[in-house]
Amino acid sequence: MGMLARRKYLLLLLALITMVIWSSFAHRLLIGPAVTEVLMTAVLIVVFLVVFTRRRERNLALAVVVMAIAVKWSRYIFPPQEGSTLQPTIFHGLVAVFLAFAVYVILRNIFAEKNVTADEVLGTVCGYFIAAALCSHVYAVVELAAPGSFAFAPALAKQAASWDGRVAIFNYFSFVTLTTVGYGDVTPVHGPATALAALEVVFGQFYIAIVVAQLVSVQLALAMTPKDDGKS
Repeated sequence: MGMLARRKYLLLLLALITMVIWSSFAHRLLIGPAVTEVLMTAVLIVVFLVVFTRRRERNLALAVVVMAIAVKWSRYIFPPQEGSTLQPTIFHGLVAVFLAFAVYVILRNIFAEKNVTADEVLGTVCGYFIAAALCSHVYAVVELAAPGSFAFAPALAKQAASWDGRVAIFNYFSFVTLTTVGYGDVTPVHGPATALAALEVVFGQFYIAIVVAQLVSVQLALAMTPKDDGKS
């Protein structure tokens, strides 16, 4: 247990990377969507267990993530009507709230940290991945509420025809937007999608600049602190 506690962010990062890679092609597999739902549920649980350590925060995060998972799996008990977007909209909205809370807690912990370990550095990377996932779910809510908010390149048109395919595209679009790569094959064409994409770009730049500056300042402070050699 001690080893797992010291490597908690490494485990979370591996789970996040697995989710990103799997979701990129799972929509093309027969059992892909079902496996994706199991994997997403597992990732949400891992995020909860790793990120939230304070009792009050754990209780709040648990309430949100349980509701999200319940909505996600409720469609197998109460299949939605043809064309209904209520269940996926609620699910993506709840997950976005949960992930936003996780990013806040990670950033707060970074700025409260007095020592920088390898796992804490991985925690900042996890925060970056979670921020991208957060924006992906926000884009999903926007597309559900206002279909046609995004335009897809012809090469992605077939993939965008299915909802699972669009979710994979939003994951991809979120990462290239957060990193300001912007290949142009997915384009927000209407508000609020255009404004949200711009805000994600700004957040991505400030995240890297501020977090790296914080880590460097902590390391410099440790280096300049006189070491106690045990002599009186």
